[in-house]
Amino acid sequence: MIERIIIFGASGDLTRRLLMPGLAQLTEEKALPPKLEVVGSAMDEWSTEDFRRHLESGLTEHASGVSSKARDRLLGMLSYMPADVTDPKDVRRVIGERCRNTLVYLALPTALLESVLSALAAAYLGPTDAVAIEKPFGSDLESARHLNELLRTRMPHPTVFRIDHFLSDDLVRQVIALRFGNRVFEPTWNATQVERVDVSWMESLALEGRASYYDRAGALKDMVQNHLMEALALVLMAEPARFDANSIRDMRVEALRTVATPSVEWIRGNTVRARYTKGKIGSRKVPSYVDEPGVDPKRNTETYASVTLEVESDRWEGVPFTLRSGKAMAEDHAEIAVHFRPLRRRIREQYPGIAPNVFRLGLMQPYITLTAMTIGDAREGREHELELHTAEPKRTPYANLLLEMLRKDPTLFIRGDEAEESWRIVDPVAKAWAKGVVPLRSYPAGGEPPAA
Repeated sequence: MIERIIIFGASGDLTRRLLMPGLAQLTEEKALPPKLEVVGSAMDEWSTEDFRRHLESGLTEHASGVSSKARDRLLGMLSYMPADVTDPKDVRRVIGERCRNTLVYLALPTALLESVLSALAAAYLGPTDAVAIEKPFGSDLESARHLNELLRTRMPHPTVFRIDHFLSDDLVRQVIALRFGNRVFEPTWNATQVERVDVSWMESLALEGRASYYDRAGALKDMVQNHLMEALALVLMAEPARFDANSIRDMRVEALRTVATPSVEWIRGNTVRARYTKGKIGSRKVPSYVDEPGVDPKRNTETYASVTLEVESDRWEGVPFTLRSGKAMAEDHAEIAVHFRPLRRRIREQYPGIAPNVFRLGLMQPYITLTAMTIGDAREGREHELELHTAEPKRTPYANLLLEMLRKDPTLFIRGDEAEESWRIVDPVAKAWAKGVVPLRSYPAGGEPPAA
């Protein structure tokens, strides 16, 4: 088990807002190793006390549900060492000469990753150690392949955790439990019964000060390439031979391999990109995206992306899968929706108004619904909704991720070939959009995005 965590980039927002609250939850649960050390490192010339004060305010803000006793216990585990993470000597000094059972967490911008990995290769990381890399893993297919090659050749010994926190969300993980833990779903999970599948992540948040990252990524790379692609893999995948890390990850990769690489003609007719203009979300006035601080209008960054994909497998051939994500929507709404095919014509004629079933799994709120039809007195179809509310997740996705990393269980993490398959699908879309193959449309903040 991991006994020491070293966080490079520890003065940043990720550590303060997500990693430390996740560790605080695990501290409260007494799920951490008894002698765990957490070492923070960044360019800031701080002392350990400065670092603890910085994170104390973050825990008060982002981990208010954790007792003050547990928060104080976590703060007591922390120490700090200033360093330049691109300098091999500095990295080696922070990690130490005798490294064992250490998790090196790279809470850093993607642009630094190649130089950081080169510096990290000079440290003494072995088979008992691990390296955690935040998403996005690369900026396109070529860069993802290059990073994978660096990891294979320069750091072959430590376990590598490529992070997509979406996979560790308890609501997303319900997909596997529902499919393979219930006989009622899996026999109908195929092209014979299913007409189309939609995976959506729509949020009322606008840019919210994230221009430095978001204006260079956009909705396609921020959400579709990683989060929604992983949800797609869980829907598509076949039942694994065993429910262990290798078998589950094998099936996710095989699922993505069945997705056709989009051609320019397909992209032109089956993708939508758009950007919000000024509007109102409830009582909140939202400026146009191009007027947000830090935005460069010339980048033509999309805040809404919709991509419909085709799958080349016997199980799913002919079923369109649409992944869509947008900002500045009227309300938060995220789900996987499986739309079943209409019933036979003779049944529809016999019972007017009868409609196809729709299965929905909430990704923000813990709900599972299935529309079902009954017959009224006049033999007309009546739609009902069977609804199940599951328990609210006890842990944040980052608490789940940290716990799995401490146990060195890679199930909830992206494998190198899985990252490349996601980029293989999305890269042609990003390049076609950059060339203007698909026009950039608009929608008012708080309004409906453009239809396909």
